[in-house]
Amino acid sequence: MNRIRPAALAAMVLSMCLGCGNPQDEYAHQVLRALDQGKVTGTRGTMQTFATALSAYSVDRGGYPAAASVQEAVAALSPAFLRSPMTVDAWGGTLDYRSDGQSYTLASPGQDGRLGTDDDIVMVDGKFTHVPSPGGGAGSTGAR
Repeated sequence: MNRIRPAALAAMVLSMCLGCGNPQDEYAHQVLRALDQGKVTGTRGTMQTFATALSAYSVDRGGYPAAASVQEAVAALSPAFLRSPMTVDAWGGTLDYRSDGQSYTLASPGQDGRLGTDDDIVMVDGKFTHVPSPGGGAGSTGAR
């Protein structure tokens, strides 16, 4: 049985409703926002799992893995603290990890795939400092 991917379904709904000028337009936008919010939620979960591994590592080793990339951090954490490598967000972008050993920043480049923009999801020392609102962009808010 063939399954339709959620993103493909949303694209079909949106293409059917664009220009209709009726309540279906709003429904299509709600579907797209829900899919985007699902990716934000999934990425936050991945980042929280990574943060839990970092916390356990810190307790055991007296600090965080000093690294300039998520791949270096995963190498230090796996397999003792992190069972499976987690290096990408829900959009397929590579997570960004930076640490001096005492503090760390973990970031997702978000929907646009570029760091330093409003749709990034950013965590510092286990706390989210920036999470985009549904739809991202200028309507983004701080951490929740």
